[in-house]
Amino acid sequence: MRVNSHDPERQEVLSRRAVLFGGGLSLVFTAIAGRLYQLQIIDHDKYVKLALDNQFNKRVLTPLRGEIVDRFGKSLASNRNNFRLLFVPDQTRNAASALKEISKYISLPEDRQDRILREIKRRGPYTPIEIESNLSWDEFSRINYELPYLPGVLPDVGETRDYPFGPAAAFVVGYVGAVTEADLDAPSNKGQETLLRQPGFKVGREGLERTYDKDLRGKAGEMEVKVNAYGRVIEELTDQATPPQQGATLALTIDVELQVAAMRALEGESAAAVVLDVQTGDVLVLASTPSFDPNAFNVGISPELWKSLNENPYKPLLNKPLSAVYPPGSTFKTISAIAAQVSGVKPSFKVNCPGRLWYGNRFFHCWRHEGHGVLDMRGAIKHSCDVYFYTLAESLDVDVIADVARKLGLGQTFELGIPGQKKGVIPDRQWKREYYGGTPNATWFQGETLSVVIGQGSVTATPLQLAVQAARIATGVEVRPRIVRVWGDKELPAPTATPIDLNPSYFDVVRAGMDAVVNESGGTAGRARMADPAWRLAGKTGTSQVYQISNEDRAKGLTKPEDLPWARRDHALFICFAPVDNPRYACAVVVEHGIGGAKMAAPKAQQIMTAVTQKNPSAMTPFDPRAVANNPTAERRG
Repeated sequence: MRVNSHDPERQEVLSRRAVLFGGGLSLVFTAIAGRLYQLQIIDHDKYVKLALDNQFNKRVLTPLRGEIVDRFGKSLASNRNNFRLLFVPDQTRNAASALKEISKYISLPEDRQDRILREIKRRGPYTPIEIESNLSWDEFSRINYELPYLPGVLPDVGETRDYPFGPAAAFVVGYVGAVTEADLDAPSNKGQETLLRQPGFKVGREGLERTYDKDLRGKAGEMEVKVNAYGRVIEELTDQATPPQQGATLALTIDVELQVAAMRALEGESAAAVVLDVQTGDVLVLASTPSFDPNAFNVGISPELWKSLNENPYKPLLNKPLSAVYPPGSTFKTISAIAAQVSGVKPSFKVNCPGRLWYGNRFFHCWRHEGHGVLDMRGAIKHSCDVYFYTLAESLDVDVIADVARKLGLGQTFELGIPGQKKGVIPDRQWKREYYGGTPNATWFQGETLSVVIGQGSVTATPLQLAVQAARIATGVEVRPRIVRVWGDKELPAPTATPIDLNPSYFDVVRAGMDAVVNESGGTAGRARMADPAWRLAGKTGTSQVYQISNEDRAKGLTKPEDLPWARRDHALFICFAPVDNPRYACAVVVEHGIGGAKMAAPKAQQIMTAVTQKNPSAMTPFDPRAVANNPTAERRG
């Protein structure tokens, strides 16, 4: 159909539309021109600045974690190369497809891929994410060869934590683990969120790694990088970088050579050993067997290994020197002897031991069924006579015993920097009132004191406390253990050891008795005698009952601890110090279900103390990391 050009009305309508359309176009072009003028002329300086800012980004430079070294500079926790793969999501069109392609070359299960995708969503497309670490050189080389076909993959040589002595020092140094949301939200980490979000960054989880985590982390550095319009890095401006600062070095009192020797002596047992320098309180050995390899936690422990560690009846995850408590058995008799003297009993006080004592409505038996005959206090310690101490307990106040026990280091914790210390139990009247909450059972009965004086009943202690007990008996002063000597540029001096608030003469008979235990015929620990007379050793055995043989057991013929299952056998304990005349080292050994202190714990203590005295580490100059920092040519011992 053709439009009639001579129709005036239709012509007018067309003209009006043309005018409106032309006017609209004019307004649009005017607005565009105005906006261009604003952007290019009026706001020119503003957008030039924004463009420059957008051209350069800042990249965090992760610092090396500080080292942990033993008393002679041997590394207990350091850093090693970590061949790893990072994934940069914005460098691929589809992150999910890219991860599936990567899984052809490394093990990347679907659940792991899902976690990575969630991490991408949380962190954004421009933050690199660690998808695999601790690759072997062969795996790392293969990935680099296939790199053109793996969009988004960034091979990287980072740093990871390394524990050269593995299980030997695990309970001292602890281990590190991946950062969690709880870590990011923790008030103590405020201001460090960016550092904690760096790929593969780890924080301390146990031991000294946990306690000194903030100092071991170091200080992050910073580097500017030039990026294109898509945010991809096209140049690193290294000349403008602020280098990161490595974390502080922790120099410990531990002697790792002696630590390894102690672990070897305890091998195959569920056991603990502690060795102290009695003059400084330095912890030279803090051994717990069996142990675990902290490197396994660093790289990511498998469910199978985690299950086996948790189900092992020897409890390899338990820090036995600090966190396990045991009845101290006859090692406690040294405390009871001092408490008796505080109460007015003379060391010359004699008791005839026929093998048992009637008290209340039953017999209390001595470990030696035929009895020991007539003994004084020194002889009672030498032979570990139960009847002698039962007789003392008939009139001894439990509160006096508890007071002496606490003065000798039991029932308390010490500032070591390692979490998880237990106090144990030193029972007295107040403790029983609180424990039983005012019930009729809250009354202390004198018969209970008969169990306490021989280290049974409710009494419990840690191996560390037993070592402190031995050290305080040896010196008569409040030896306080320490494990960190130097922390960065700070020296942590040995705690001041003041005389114990007890008559010094009270210790004489105990030391003489402990000397006789090891070095005289008939003593209970002849197996602990030292070959070198210059290091004459004094000690006290202990056997703590964990299960009372019932009439049913006797009917079955289970009358000896050896006949019982392992978990129902007695614990074996031994405390000692050397040399007798001028004490320098103290030691405590506990072997769980080891049956007898004389049979099991004393020989192991002798083996450990032989290694200690042959080396005599306290006579050697310890390593000082501050000297190395000031003099890079300085060498470490060992």
